[in-house]
Amino acid sequence: MKKKPLIPTAEKRTSSKKATRLKILKAARQIFAQYAYHAASIRMIGKAAGIDHPLISYYFPSKAELFEAVLADIVQEWDQSNEAAFEGLDKMSPEAGLGIYIDRMIGYNRKHPYAGRVYLLNMVQAQDEEAIPGYQAIRTFFERTMAVLKDRIRLQASDHDTENFRQGFSTLALSYLGARSYYAGLLGMDADSDEYEKWLKGMLMTLFLPRLKQLISGG
Repeated sequence: MKKKPLIPTAEKRTSSKKATRLKILKAARQIFAQYAYHAASIRMIGKAAGIDHPLISYYFPSKAELFEAVLADIVQEWDQSNEAAFEGLDKMSPEAGLGIYIDRMIGYNRKHPYAGRVYLLNMVQAQDEEAIPGYQAIRTFFERTMAVLKDRIRLQASDHDTENFRQGFSTLALSYLGARSYYAGLLGMDADSDEYEKWLKGMLMTLFLPRLKQLISGG
């Protein structure tokens, strides 16, 4: 019987470190989605990760650096999702395009529920950019979504009107997705149900489709 080749010790250590780092980031995202930055603690994250919390400092010397790493991952995911969500919409009618975009956005949130929650929990504190480490990355992301919207849809509107549309849509959609348990409860629905997502899509279509048509036509 052939012996399995031995994995070099250095390679094992590297693989183990990567796995531990990913475990910490996953636990940190979970905790930061439940508690605002200043309320969350490294001890909470260690418990969620199933590791001794002092070990976290080996990978992330401070809570600020860990939070920045979580935000960096979230922003990267958002960027990729937003680019993909616009794919092919320029060939559709406003009704079909907006509907598809909302479907894709809801589908992304279903797979990545923590992203919007982290944003919402810290949004108020972020009035002072120094209060939340790395929060400028979120602002930069929304600036990029504006650029993608203008490039993909070719709206016949001023930057001011386009930005107002993007900001209104993004803020409302993130609120109803990030705090879906709260809003679904007010509506008497299950937060994870198709019923709530259907209601959300209908609400966004009703509010934003008329304005989108105006921005596209230049009316």
